[in-house]
Amino acid sequence: LFVFIVLASTIYSFAQQKSLAEARLVVDSFSPKKDSVISIGVLISLKDDWHIYWRNPGDSGMPTDIEFNLPNGITAYEIKFPVPETFTADEIVNYGYSHQVLLMSELFIPSEYPQKEISITAKLTSLICKDLCKAFDTTITIKLDISKSYLAEANISDLFESTKNLLPQKNHSLKTSATFNSDSVYLKVNGDEIIDARSVRFLSYESGMFLNRVNQKAVIKGSHLELILEPDPFRVKKPTEVNGIIYLNDDHTKAYEINLPIAN
Repeated sequence: LFVFIVLASTIYSFAQQKSLAEARLVVDSFSPKKDSVISIGVLISLKDDWHIYWRNPGDSGMPTDIEFNLPNGITAYEIKFPVPETFTADEIVNYGYSHQVLLMSELFIPSEYPQKEISITAKLTSLICKDLCKAFDTTITIKLDISKSYLAEANISDLFESTKNLLPQKNHSLKTSATFNSDSVYLKVNGDEIIDARSVRFLSYESGMFLNRVNQKAVIKGSHLELILEPDPFRVKKPTEVNGIIYLNDDHTKAYEINLPIAN
């Protein structure tokens, strides 16, 4: 009886979890004649008011993690996270996604790969939250025939394209530098992109390094702007670099990736 109760409770919990969030593997259109890289992604759909977390969850929660299990000879590039939303409750600041998000990657297929059909598995480890949080861990699989062209559904191709516009730009003309001043880090940002910016925010890739602020302190100095980043008082180490994204005017299509050392 005890085993039956535990089993029934587990099944009910899984079904309830699945009704709140679902994940599936999707791929964009590809042709074996011209493509050695296939765009793949984990598409996560959430019920209203529920959210999942970014790579840095903020003040609480846990990072969303995806681990691929691939056939021999095939490799996957790192997961590309779109610029996250900000969720606040009292003094708590979190970063993540609501409704729907596509977490993208790319598969590299060597030329003259011997297999025609391959199976790709992704293990998703995550947490979904509303007024309370639930673990959302699942393993999803997709089978692909890489010997012939594949045409994705229009809505899936559109989603890949729109998600690409929400990824932080790695190649940009922003000039940045970071220095310690007292206990804070001053992030200097200079570039044509920020001249007319109403607001500038920095989000760190590493959690627990800087305090999470909705309104970050900024100082205008001539032609450049300085963001004042406050180190988290409970951090386990002193910040040595500024690694994350800058975005302007709360516009998720104007985000820039930066990674630079902090000068003393």
